[in-house]
Amino acid sequence: MSGAWDIATATSLGTGVAKTQINGGANLTKPTQAVNLVEVVPYTVSSGAYTAGESIALTAYLDSFSVDLLPKRIIVPPVQAGLGTLINIVAPILEAYECNTGLQEGATSQFIVSGQAQVANTVAPLMAMALHYSTTPPNRPEHFYHKPDNESTFTTATTNSGNDFTINDGMWLEDMYVSVFAGTPTVSQSISGYGEFSSNDFGNSLPLKVPMQPGACGLAGTMTPGNLQLASYHNTHMPMKTSCKISTAFTNDITQAATTRFVMGVGYTKQG
Repeated sequence: MSGAWDIATATSLGTGVAKTQINGGANLTKPTQAVNLVEVVPYTVSSGAYTAGESIALTAYLDSFSVDLLPKRIIVPPVQAGLGTLINIVAPILEAYECNTGLQEGATSQFIVSGQAQVANTVAPLMAMALHYSTTPPNRPEHFYHKPDNESTFTTATTNSGNDFTINDGMWLEDMYVSVFAGTPTVSQSISGYGEFSSNDFGNSLPLKVPMQPGACGLAGTMTPGNLQLASYHNTHMPMKTSCKISTAFTNDITQAATTRFVMGVGYTKQG
C-alpha cells in the first residue's frame, strides 16, 4: 500500500459568488497507480488585505466526467469577519472530508475542483484543495456531501429556520457540519448556539442537535470572533429513506447587533 497527496492549486474565486474552477482553471489528473481517493482537504485565505465586516465563507465542489462521485458539495471552514485593522484574523484548522471513492488503476481520470463564495468579498478569496490517494482499494463505504445552496441569516437569540435540501439514493447520514459566520461583529458580543437537522424521512425520531464552534469577541475595536475549527460530527449512522428532505435550523444563544449567517451540511453513504 502506498499513499500520495496532490494539490489543486490556489486560485482566485473573484469578488462575486460565481462557481469558479481552481487549479488555475485546469482539471487535476489522478496518479495512474491510485485506486482510491481517500479524502480531500479544502482551504482558503484572502488574496490580499482582509476587509472589515466581511467573512470568507466558501463551498467546495469536486466533479468529474470520468469518475462517478457526485455529489460532493463541501463546506470550507470559514474565516470570520473582524473590526478595524483586523490584527488578529484567525485561519481555522484544516478539515479533512472522507471520500473512499474507487478509481480505476492505470486510468488518467480527471477531477474538476471548484469553489464558490457564499457571500461576496471586496478582496477576492483564494481556494485550494489537497487530495489524498491510495494504491489500496477502499474498504469503507464512499462518502458523499450535500448542503443547501444558500446561507440563512439571524440576529435574535431564538431558533432560526435554515434552508432545506434533499438527498436522493442515500442510506445513512454519517457526518454533520455547522458553519456560522459574522457580518460586522460587535465588541463583547460572542457567537454561540447549535444547529439542528430534522426530517420526516429519517429512520427514527432521535434528535440531531450539534453545537457550532463558538466565536468569542473581545473588548478591542480590532477584534474578530475567530472560530478555530469548523464544527463537524461523525459516525452518526442515521438511516434515511431513498429520497430524504432535510430541514436545517440554528438556535442562537446571544442576540447579534448585525446580521449573522449560517449554513449546514451533511456527509452520507449509499450503502451500509
